[in-house]
Amino acid sequence: MPPQQRQQFLSSLSDEEGKKLIYDWSFWARDKQLPPPGDWFAWLLRSGRGFGKTRTGAEWVRAKVESGKCRRIALVGQTKADVRDTMIEVGDSALMHVCPPWNRPQYEPSKRRLTWPNGAVAIAYSGDEPGQLRGPQHDLAWVDELAKFQYPQQTWDNLEMG
Repeated sequence: MPPQQRQQFLSSLSDEEGKKLIYDWSFWARDKQLPPPGDWFAWLLRSGRGFGKTRTGAEWVRAKVESGKCRRIALVGQTKADVRDTMIEVGDSALMHVCPPWNRPQYEPSKRRLTWPNGAVAIAYSGDEPGQLRGPQHDLAWVDELAKFQYPQQTWDNLEMG
């Protein structure tokens, strides 16, 4: 959209519409940051630094939660600190920052758990301990940078999807 047209559009929005637009990922994302169409089991984002992989992952989880189609989510990073810092808490791309105030999850670090207002729950897991993924069944999993894990194959094998 040309700058003048974009400015006209933004100026035409009410305060409420403007606040909602800030959190509308489909408006801000590049096409390659939006999920591919179809019914698929795994979506691989293979790209370089600065592409927006973390933001894309967080927005994908958020969209699934808001759709009501998933209630049990595994957040899997290389280490517990990676999950906490990169995927949940720190930076503009973390889940706690991409979720709008009216639908932000409650974060309980001691339980490694995020709980959304609709009851969806995400649990943080570490690729350093792939065995902890055995047992719980998940509707979806966001696995961040699997190739960096100490035990990538074991982590992938232990993910149980319901």
